[in-house]
Amino acid sequence: MFDGVRPYQRIPFQYSLFKVDGKIIEHYSFLAKEQEDPRPKLLMNLKKVIDQKGAIITIIRILKERFLREMTEAFPEYAKWADQICGRLVDILKPFQNFICYYPEQHGDTSMDSILPAVTGKGYQGLAIASGDAASGAYLSVTYGEATEEDRRQVYIDLEKYCSLDTEGMIWIVDKLRRV
Repeated sequence: MFDGVRPYQRIPFQYSLFKVDGKIIEHYSFLAKEQEDPRPKLLMNLKKVIDQKGAIITIIRILKERFLREMTEAFPEYAKWADQICGRLVDILKPFQNFICYYPEQHGDTSMDSILPAVTGKGYQGLAIASGDAASGAYLSVTYGEATEEDRRQVYIDLEKYCSLDTEGMIWIVDKLRRV
């Protein structure tokens, strides 16, 4: 698809990030909409919004670290920055995966899809895109396939909603865990 990409390599095309500083919450996001390699713009944009210090709470830390490492293999000018970022990643799912914290509503599942509604009572129901696999498929379909401009616009809106809920949900989970 792009130079230097291995078969079946995942290419990040979107992020959603909430900065929390006390009671102040700011949302930042990026969604590639062109047919060019999204990684350089994603890295440049992400570097602008991530602060130099503080924990970076994420879902599936090892996957985010792998994405950063693979992207910096292709774009080594970001390697030093990515190393610093990787050292600050904290996986919000770890307490649930290690059963330090468990809700019966999880039904043994330790994915965000189960944890978010179990902990907060809020979930992905009602969203047009409600899973990572659906997000990837919809993105590929409208960005690289044949789609009307209206379909593209709607899928991009739906992707933003899904990704934003994932990251905002982490704030709710952290808040709930602090109270527990």
